[in-house]
Amino acid sequence: MDVIKASNASDFLGLVPALLGFTPTRSIVAIPFEGNRTLGAARFDLNPAHGPSEIASTIVGIICRVEAADGLAVVIYTDDDSDTCRGLAPALLARADECGLNVKDALYVAQNGWGGLLTGEGPRPLAEINASLAEGHPIAGDQHSGAEIPTPAPARLDAVSAAFEDFGLGDVADADWTALAEAAVTSPAEEIDAADAVRLIFALSRPALRDVALVQWASDLAGGERAANAQADWERGEEYPADIASIMWGEAPRPDAARLTAALATVRHLTALTPQPLRAGLLASAAWLSWALGRSTHAADYAHQALTAEQGHGLAEIVTSYTDAGFLPSWAFEA
Repeated sequence: MDVIKASNASDFLGLVPALLGFTPTRSIVAIPFEGNRTLGAARFDLNPAHGPSEIASTIVGIICRVEAADGLAVVIYTDDDSDTCRGLAPALLARADECGLNVKDALYVAQNGWGGLLTGEGPRPLAEINASLAEGHPIAGDQHSGAEIPTPAPARLDAVSAAFEDFGLGDVADADWTALAEAAVTSPAEEIDAADAVRLIFALSRPALRDVALVQWASDLAGGERAANAQADWERGEEYPADIASIMWGEAPRPDAARLTAALATVRHLTALTPQPLRAGLLASAAWLSWALGRSTHAADYAHQALTAEQGHGLAEIVTSYTDAGFLPSWAFEA
């Protein structure tokens, strides 16, 4: 947990990008507190279609799930004038009071300045925000930064393209899929053999193999092998184990973030090597991994790209429903 060392609101606003790792735009940021310590931060799209009561219920409902949280602060980032922000404060205070949460502050950063929603003060110059307190913390661009598909090295692209041409049914029958999935989190993506890269691309384009890989990345090799056996049993008419399915729904013990991050790096690399019309499965996998890591904005971006590549893609639609509803995996709320 980070200790908020801010003596006033302008200091606090300077620290918010450091808490998030990016500078939000057109967003509502909710920061849960335990006493005077932050317990992370959550970002929500500032959607004009949602009224203050709906927004307040969503924000407070999410914060209430955070273990040990007894208070929250909220910051609205808008491209409009400050007047568009003021309707949220009464709804936020009422909903937080119902849940026993103390609203430490509610601020806005608008086109015409920054100010407080609880005090009703007019906008102050944006130059007053003390960004120096965030120095030394890595801060990307906005919430979408880092979701771009990388550009592969030409030699790597040529090697994988050649492997695509040589790919055949024997590669499917002979592949050890769980071993390949494990290589995706234990080897640098650029060092995966070109033929194995194509096998992984094939696997992530097939729902049954993809789900095994996602479960494995969110658990371990043994978990992947168990998921593979469960998938085979399910195809023979047996019931799919609930504890394995719960990983996909985000209702399981917290996964190893390093494994998920490594898997996401590999999936992004493989996506860059895949022809555009065939990317839906990989983009949907990137969407789920991002969602599992708590990066809902990136998850929504990848899911949108997957649905553009393949309308009605199942996993992409599921992740989209999660991000649209502000639904996060249960492990996102663990201390």
